[in-house]
Amino acid sequence: MTMKKILISSFLLLLFFSFTGVAFAQRGSTLERIVVTPLGDTLEVKVFLSLYTYHRQFRLYNPNLIGIDFFNVRNVSASRNIDVGVLGINSIRITTLSPNVARVFFDLTDEFPPFITEKFSGGLRIMFWTEEEAPMVEKKVKITVEKMEEDAFCDLKVQPTRANPNDPIFIDMSSSQNAKSMVVEIFDPEGAKVASKELTPDSPQWEVNFDRPGEYVFMGKAFNIEGTVSENPCEAVISINFPPSSKLECRKCEGIVGKVITLDASGSVDPDGEVIQVDFEIIDEEGNLVDRFSNTEKPFTWEKAFERKGVFSVTAVATDDLGAISEPSNVEVKIKQKKMYILFDIGALAARGQGTYTGYGTGRLGLAFKLSKRLDIILAVRGGYTTNDSAPWEQYFYSGDLIFNLHAGAVFIGLGGGYTARYQTTQPEYYGELLINFGFDLFNSGRMIGSLFLEGAAPVVDLEPEDNYKVMLGFRLLF
Repeated sequence: MTMKKILISSFLLLLFFSFTGVAFAQRGSTLERIVVTPLGDTLEVKVFLSLYTYHRQFRLYNPNLIGIDFFNVRNVSASRNIDVGVLGINSIRITTLSPNVARVFFDLTDEFPPFITEKFSGGLRIMFWTEEEAPMVEKKVKITVEKMEEDAFCDLKVQPTRANPNDPIFIDMSSSQNAKSMVVEIFDPEGAKVASKELTPDSPQWEVNFDRPGEYVFMGKAFNIEGTVSENPCEAVISINFPPSSKLECRKCEGIVGKVITLDASGSVDPDGEVIQVDFEIIDEEGNLVDRFSNTEKPFTWEKAFERKGVFSVTAVATDDLGAISEPSNVEVKIKQKKMYILFDIGALAARGQGTYTGYGTGRLGLAFKLSKRLDIILAVRGGYTTNDSAPWEQYFYSGDLIFNLHAGAVFIGLGGGYTARYQTTQPEYYGELLINFGFDLFNSGRMIGSLFLEGAAPVVDLEPEDNYKVMLGFRLLF
């Protein structure tokens, strides 16, 4: 029975203390006021609390601050900002850290002055003094000078996060807190450490560059005044751009003058970005620039018609979204002279017959074939007109022509023959004509040639050539 009474008494006592603790916790405290009293070379600061619980004090650097957290404080009725201006203390600020924690900051102008804290019946007393003057305290008060050590916080910023080889990379650790010094280490794409540097709050930045593409990892640490290293993650990763790779192809690398050839660089790629432009360039056999073209839209192709024959070197260079350029890619294009042209001649001058001259005009339509670099042949039909009948000519006549032209540069001379239709009244039989022309090219783009020429035509049988001939000044177009 005695054991049962002991257990019941213990349970009731435990229940009493639990309710008492809960009531005390719910009551909380009020930070009523802060009283600042300068005392010559010392400064007394009293923080009055309706119910004192416990506190924690700490230091912050850059800027220098002394902080005191008061716990279980539900209300703050004291002034939030108090100007001081004594012993290097600018002001005292009160902030609410959480619903039950009030933080008091002492803003300092420079170094940390020596100080002590002690409880008194109304709250907490803080005494500051100069290096030469220690505060007077009663012997019965136990003075405890706390050694305060605030953890360092590491902050590392690296910009830009993507760059080309040898571009400057900027490292900034100026936002690290409570740090006496900082260290940053750099690891290359293979994980090997390639550089490290110690920084300080006065000199928190560093500039580096890398000549190899890939990912580089930056690891930072901060050390507080006691030399304790920061524990928070402090890391950055950047990417040094891989240049693009160009690929140039031609769907048919042999062609003729004037016919389009497709130069295709759509196979150009960038391993860590995208190709945004391809620049094409054409060089002839003598190394002269023939043409160039830039394409900024996919697919990266160029529809090119070469204007003269020869062997040409075509180069393509790709550019990626960071401005890096590829090594050139080349193809060789062989262009041959166009072999067959449509021919159109038109001309006019005079025709002689019956001892007099009459106006004469003609047109010719046919084909011209390039037999070699200097020789071509013309097969054509011709229609003529004279202003009046003048034997042996009638006003309208027709013929079929075969002409060989020999070229010496832009100049040519032609020799051939024509077979002229008979005329119903003046020339009852078909007859042959000798054709001679002489001219020069006005322009030659390879696919189109324009020429000016003088041509004479005279019969070779049945008629006297000196009394029956035609002469014209004409323009020829080959296309």
